[in-house]
Parts: sequence; C-alpha cells; structure tokens
Amino acid sequence: MISLPPICDRSAASALYPEIAESLGPAPLAIDAARVERIGQAMLQLLVSAARSEGGIAIHQPSPAFTAALALTRLDHVVMEGMAA
Repeated sequence: MISLPPICDRSAASALYPEIAESLGPAPLAIDAARVERIGQAMLQLLVSAARSEGGIAIHQPSPAFTAALALTRLDHVVMEGMAA
C-alpha cells in the first residue's frame, strides 16, 4: 500500500511517481489517503492516470480534505471507483 502525505503538492507527486508507476499492474493499487490535508493538481493528475491504468487504484480511508478536493474537481467518479472499504 502506498500512503499519501499530508501535503500532496507537485514535489510529493514527483517523489511518489516512480513508486506508483512501478507498482501498477493487473490488480488495483492500494492507496491510503487518510493523512491528506491538501492535494494539488499534480497529485490529482497522477491519481487519475493511475486510476485509468490496467488494474486501477483502490483508495483506502480517504480524508475529508481528499474527498472534498475530488468532489470540487469532479474527479471523484474517476479516482474513487475502486474505493476500498
């Protein structure tokens, strides 16, 4: 499982990109979003790209800030499709 940091800005997206890219495969990639306090465009783009990959992603424990940002950008239906319980 990959854990997102509290501040998901461009540098966080750049730091996580190699790990996310390497971890994508036929099964959904588990992503823990519990600690997210703020999320920016670069991280949203990375998550959308990962969600549209072969196996997609499964978001675990999304924080209120994470879900609010997805709703505001209308990306919730793309990123949260594989939401885990």
